[in-house]
Amino acid sequence: MSDISKVIVVGAFGNLGPSILKALQASPAFTVSVLTRATSSLPSTLPAGVTVHTTDYSASSLEAAFKGQDAVISVVAGAALGEQKKLIDAAVAAGVKRFIPSEFGSNTDSKDARELVPVFSRKVEIKEYLETRVSDGLTWTGIVVGPVFDRSLKLGLLGFDIPARRATIYDSGDRRFTASTFDMVSSAVVGVLSHPAETANKYVYVGSFTTTQNEILALLQSATGGDWTVERTTSGEKVDSGKANVVKRRDSAAIRPLVTAAMYHERGGSDYEKEVGLSNDLLGLKVEETLEKVVRDIVGGFSS
Repeated sequence: MSDISKVIVVGAFGNLGPSILKALQASPAFTVSVLTRATSSLPSTLPAGVTVHTTDYSASSLEAAFKGQDAVISVVAGAALGEQKKLIDAAVAAGVKRFIPSEFGSNTDSKDARELVPVFSRKVEIKEYLETRVSDGLTWTGIVVGPVFDRSLKLGLLGFDIPARRATIYDSGDRRFTASTFDMVSSAVVGVLSHPAETANKYVYVGSFTTTQNEILALLQSATGGDWTVERTTSGEKVDSGKANVVKRRDSAAIRPLVTAAMYHERGGSDYEKEVGLSNDLLGLKVEETLEKVVRDIVGGFSS
């Protein structure tokens, strides 16, 4: 049985936070609270039974919020990634056992992936900082999930514009990549906290399915009942132009397209199932979902 029972989520009201919060609350093993900035607006309706701690991000207020907690889950957005060092220091000071940093995406542990997307260095820096605090009693787990499939497909981040029925296919369209749904990501967090010894001080990789753009396009065409306009591009060209925009021009809006292009690149390392192995069984993940059903549900959401 896990010795982690009290959990606090930082960034609980962002994109991933609500589903993680819901999964933690559904488990009788955890008592859940959230941390938010004192200046931030809270949702009009808060989940029942969740304690809200506010902070000004001073060392003392963070330590006070983390006192008595067994685990800190960080789901902060990109702009706040650097501030995780403050969270880590406060977690050590408060005697927290496990820190889960804000990964939940591409495999930043891959050298090739970091070369394709230099901004991944911000997450690597946090992982390296966590490693320096292990001797102080804090353990960590990086959860790598690939793109959050339901959100990414809906928003057009995988190269598919569902309302316009337009697809941008990278290279052959047959590059395999691993993706996870909201349910899988949140279940993975519960799984890590339920298996602390097996997941300490390393990355774990999870996925709902490993697929290709061509497979997704076929399912979209079937679900929409019509033809799609297909445009083709090359991942190498898009990576090069994306890096130039992000690194040289300081264009933060180019980060997402760069990450997408790198995912489809031959050096992207995005097929976790084949290249690093999945930890679904280790974490006891029993999420029942198929690619076809998820795609159909997303398409149905546009017509409802």
